[in-house]
Amino acid sequence: MRSRDKVGRNDMCPCGSGLKFKACCLGKVDWDGIFRSDPAKAVEYLSIRGRNLTFVQRIFEALKFDGDRPPKSLLEFKKAFTPEAVRFINEAIVELWPKTINISAVLAASKVDVSGLYIGEYQPEFLLRAVTRHSLYANKIILVDPFVYPLSVREEFSPIAHPGQYRTQTLRNVHMWLQLLPWIQAGLVEFIRTPADFDPRLNWESMLRQKKKFEENTELRAVLDATVRSKVEDFSERESLRMLVLSAPDGYLIRLFHELGLGTEQYGEREFLANIHEMRDRDPFFLEPLGREQGRTGEFHIVTSGASYDIARLTAAITGSYLVTDFESRWKEIELDREQAAIRQPEWSPLAKAFQNLNLKYLNALDLPHALTIRQEGRLESLRAFLRRVWAAAATTNPFAEQNAQHLADELEATVRTAEEEWKQIDRDLIKWLGGETAATLLSAGPLIASGQAGFLAAAAVVAGAATLTASYLQRRGFQDKYPAAFFMKLKKEAQA
Repeated sequence: MRSRDKVGRNDMCPCGSGLKFKACCLGKVDWDGIFRSDPAKAVEYLSIRGRNLTFVQRIFEALKFDGDRPPKSLLEFKKAFTPEAVRFINEAIVELWPKTINISAVLAASKVDVSGLYIGEYQPEFLLRAVTRHSLYANKIILVDPFVYPLSVREEFSPIAHPGQYRTQTLRNVHMWLQLLPWIQAGLVEFIRTPADFDPRLNWESMLRQKKKFEENTELRAVLDATVRSKVEDFSERESLRMLVLSAPDGYLIRLFHELGLGTEQYGEREFLANIHEMRDRDPFFLEPLGREQGRTGEFHIVTSGASYDIARLTAAITGSYLVTDFESRWKEIELDREQAAIRQPEWSPLAKAFQNLNLKYLNALDLPHALTIRQEGRLESLRAFLRRVWAAAATTNPFAEQNAQHLADELEATVRTAEEEWKQIDRDLIKWLGGETAATLLSAGPLIASGQAGFLAAAAVVAGAATLTASYLQRRGFQDKYPAAFFMKLKKEAQA
């Protein structure tokens, strides 16, 4: 918003919440005064969504891309991650989350009815799975920003002082942000920073508490060891090609090529290197190392789960969120701590665990349009209540037991089958009343009836009789209200199509 503009009641709020001014900052923040006297102060009053969207703008500024000039190729996109761009992006983090921020107040201001704070695997496929699944019943999903907070590390490790060490990690993090940008814009995902970024003592004491907890609980330590082994194996398998081959110097690869006897008459070292170079260009997370004149140095590769359990629990207490993860050790911590955890609605975490682990293929087809449709049709609360009823019927006496995921899947499938049978019964009743040929004609236009196309309905009534068609129409129109499982029924059909 330009500094000379006056904020109207029905304007979108300058804080970036996505709400109108009258429903957000009116009477709380003097935006007109801020824009007149000190526009730079506006950052202080941004909502989390506003900070997120501003940060994305800073990313595009750093990479020198905008809506009029997007990158032409993956290679051009990767080349934009210069040390200067990395420094600019990390300076934007400090600009939007300054050391003096009242982090508790900012986080608390974003509180909604039901939100999930995710502290699990941050690989894109796992992160998106969590976001899409839990958005079916949560108002929003909260993620801890994977970027290192520049002011929380010593200068020799700072991405602002030494940006060359963070080029690849910045590329990865930006890729994640851009993948989730539509969710951020829709208000369904927020990236936050935790209180530990701004309080070194809190961070240190939290680490000591975590260390003590695992030392004293052998069961928890065993689960952690198994989780770490699994994740290390996954990481090694996923990153071995990039780290051992693509990142190796050409000279070393040529020597290895000859030592292993990989050459043939048709395939020599030139062809071999050409293939390696092509793989480097195609790899979304590989960056050519800096040359000596650019201060070539090693790089940090950071694996994160967002936050430690102790810090996540504190953050969840501030945001009023339940915790969700895909780490077995984290679920064990949540289970052991659920009675003492100072989080709102702790009953959501057991359902979240089972829902995260559901082995139903059609759930993998979930995407942003599904989450938006639920909200646009005003069905979020009914679907949430439906899932809680299904969960209540499925859960064992131990709500965190592994078998609960299968029980929930079975119960959900049973309710979907009931909805499918009811839908078929509506069709059978229509055929019974109208006769096969007429009914077939009408059923072929079923989507028109279901979506309330009055023109078609009126024309059909002339042909087949208004009373019967009206009854069928009303049954179809109210179907989702009577059977919330219809959402999953439709999702299942989409996946099978």
